Amino acid sequence: MRFLPLDYPLKNVGRRPGRALITAACSALAAALIVGTVSFVRGMAESLERSAPPRAAILMSSASMKDMVRSAISPAVADLVVADVEGILEIDGRPAVSSEIHMASRIAIDGDLYEGFLRGVTESAFVVHDRVTLIEGKIPGPGEVIVGRLVADRLGVEPAAVAIGRKIRYEDADHLIVGRFAAPGTTIESEIWAPLVELMGEARREDISAVFVRVESDEVFDDLDLFSDRRLDLELVSMPAAAYYSELAAYFQPLRLIAWMMAFMVGLAALFGGANIMNAAVQDRFRELAALRALGYGGPAILQAIVTEALLYGAIGGIVGTTLARLLVAGGSVSLAMQSFALQVDAIAVIAGFAGSLVLALVGSLPAALRAARMNVAVGLKES
Repeated sequence: MRFLPLDYPLKNVGRRPGRALITAACSALAAALIVGTVSFVRGMAESLERSAPPRAAILMSSASMKDMVRSAISPAVADLVVADVEGILEIDGRPAVSSEIHMASRIAIDGDLYEGFLRGVTESAFVVHDRVTLIEGKIPGPGEVIVGRLVADRLGVEPAAVAIGRKIRYEDADHLIVGRFAAPGTTIESEIWAPLVELMGEARREDISAVFVRVESDEVFDDLDLFSDRRLDLELVSMPAAAYYSELAAYFQPLRLIAWMMAFMVGLAALFGGANIMNAAVQDRFRELAALRALGYGGPAILQAIVTEALLYGAIGGIVGTTLARLLVAGGSVSLAMQSFALQVDAIAVIAGFAGSLVLALVGSLPAALRAARMNVAVGLKES
């Protein structure tokens, strides 16, 4: 069976620049949207799951409905756990146990108010949350705080507004920013960390939100459950940190479904647009295609040529769309509730965007290609 040479669809791409530009633009839009959607979905899910310290458990109030912001437990829990439970991980001779306050607060910067997220911590937090790295400045002392790399995005301010040396105000007190920290791929980067005891006083709290405990083996999780059940006076519940953040990620599943639905609708519009353009292109060249059939090129050869031409449009659009998505989306972040997460524009997102543009081009070209492959040669030659 004879097939048309590759230069035939290549030449057709350049015969009508306007039509080629519109077709490639449809593919580019679809590719960029797929990259953005995959980046959003993966960024949300993975940032929450990566926020869990490795092999760690969370002790919080049994009445909090597994919500750390609503949780309130005794500050003595950390010491009691260390004394009663064996198998707690020690790093440099220090138990990997972190007492913390998690709370939302109004943050005042230069007289303007913003909604921010505070975490009251001790130096042990840096032992437990090993993904957190202080990249500038120092650990905060009284009247001082450190901020994550995404705090400016979370608050909606310029990075200079939360730079080292600037002051922010919350809970009726001013605080000096003395450091910046990174926790790549987590929501922790959108938080403000303050000394635990000082935050307890400023927030007029006698309790803390939770205790994070890193353990030597998974068997210790059962011992922590037993500790929580035995100490009825503390009203505790224990759960693996990975399970807690997985449940939190599942809570936002409807948002991910909405994102996929939006991508599907735009992709569908691009599919119909591309199909209409390819149908018009075939209609304009009906006599030409009929002449090729008369010269001995069969229906499969015509189908192959049209599909190849559409895939060229899809490839061009895919390259443009994924490139634009990387330029516009990479490094961006999305705020969700009191947290923010970075968009993950990785190889998977890029491959998905490029492959999506090719699939849409292929599917969109099939109706026109099948029509051309099945044409009546005599009727086609009479087309004006």
